[in-house]
Amino acid sequence: MKRKHETEETLGSRLMAALFSLFVSVPTAALIWLWVNRELAFWGGFVSSSYLLVSVVIFALIAFAAPRLFPSLLGRIWHGMISVNRWFGW
Repeated sequence: MKRKHETEETLGSRLMAALFSLFVSVPTAALIWLWVNRELAFWGGFVSSSYLLVSVVIFALIAFAAPRLFPSLLGRIWHGMISVNRWFGW
């Protein structure tokens, strides 16, 4: 019985995944940050830009540590954003 050919990620492929995550995670983090600040502005609050940078770094670390998990995680985040947007009726 043949085993499935399992590919092992190299350091180069992990770095490429982290680099690609920046093209996707920066707009995602920016949209979430703007969305939260828009809601907090109504109540007189504000989230600093350091939270935006921390979320981008976390996305890049997840993409580096688990390159196969990152696309599904990001898809779930976008699906959740769309669901909340529809729920609020915006």
